[in-house]
Amino acid sequence: MRQISEQNQEENTLLSLRLDAVHNLYFTKEENEEQLRQFLKATTHLTDDDLITIDIKNPRLTKQHVQEKDFIVDIHLTSASGDLVIIDMQVQNHDGFINRMVAYNARRYSSQLNRGEKYGKLKASISVIITDFEIFKDTDSYYEHILFRRKNGKDFTNAQQFYILDLTKVEGEITDAVCLWGRLFKVETEEELMMLMEESEEMREAGKKLLELSEDEEAREIARIREDSKWALRHMLHATEERSREEERKKAGAKQMENVKNGFKNNIPIETISIMTGLSIQEIEALK
Repeated sequence: MRQISEQNQEENTLLSLRLDAVHNLYFTKEENEEQLRQFLKATTHLTDDDLITIDIKNPRLTKQHVQEKDFIVDIHLTSASGDLVIIDMQVQNHDGFINRMVAYNARRYSSQLNRGEKYGKLKASISVIITDFEIFKDTDSYYEHILFRRKNGKDFTNAQQFYILDLTKVEGEITDAVCLWGRLFKVETEEELMMLMEESEEMREAGKKLLELSEDEEAREIARIREDSKWALRHMLHATEERSREEERKKAGAKQMENVKNGFKNNIPIETISIMTGLSIQEIEALK
């Protein structure tokens, strides 16, 4: 077993699969196809026959891609049976996340047909979403959604499938393969990884691949650039939100002033102006 030096523990050189660029690099490497196959078997209903071949549609992620504004880190692939699959790592919740998830899936499903082609040719569109935030409170760490009849709960169609792995709920005793993969996404140090690798042969091999990726200089540089760009984006969004809030405060203040002036102009008692504006009598007196 590989020894972990004190220096490595302090520097924590292990790349995290929770960073979308790292999970893209990990699962799209040609030599990691078996890990991709095992992950899909654990998180979906795809079988060995479905996964005899896996056709990854994404180009190999490079530093140039990460520096582009609209580069794609989701993994798009086609199974041997023709099903369309996307693997998406999400660490931040936002308004409309579920609607976005459904829209992406539906777009992929409908994009299979050209005008005049038969609908019977359509294959399933499958979304595997790993989240580092809670979407629903009343679920386990892993759950799936398809279209079903509300009245009796029977399946309507599995043409569009959603499999969600909620990392915030992956904890405690390891019970199945999907939980093991959730733990792999959550490891933060080599020490934690080594402990996980003792759980199964599948995790031993998956962990080795993560260690190899973590030692790759280009992969580390891609991860660094991606982290920096995400930090810059968060900073920009925070600054934009602050400006918006400040503008709203100014508008509200201006509206209050206008109401106070109108109150004075119409000889409305200060007590009434206070109720109308939410300002204290002392504040209104000061304005007067």
